Amino acid sequence: MDETKLRLTVGERMLLERSSDVGVTRRRVRMVVISGLLLSAALIVTAPLLQSWQFLLFLAVAYILVTTWERVGYARTILAYKGLVGKLAARLDAAERAAEKGRPIS
Repeated sequence: MDETKLRLTVGERMLLERSSDVGVTRRRVRMVVISGLLLSAALIVTAPLLQSWQFLLFLAVAYILVTTWERVGYARTILAYKGLVGKLAARLDAAERAAEKGRPIS
């Protein structure tokens, strides 16, 4: 496929190249699970020892920041995939119209 005719952005090109790499998705899921487990373990171990609402507040804010960062990253990836799918669909549509008219696909 000629990517220059699709006018892909750098991010879209990277997504297209990584789309067949299942390991990337597995690593992302693993990081989400690990961050939740680490925070839970920190809460379970240290909260009874310190008995401090400030510490609990710190952990809650840290958890909110980490999950927000993960969600924003996920949302940006979904938006990039939607843009990529739109460009690929437009390219496919143009190729089908050209084939119907008997012209070479450019």
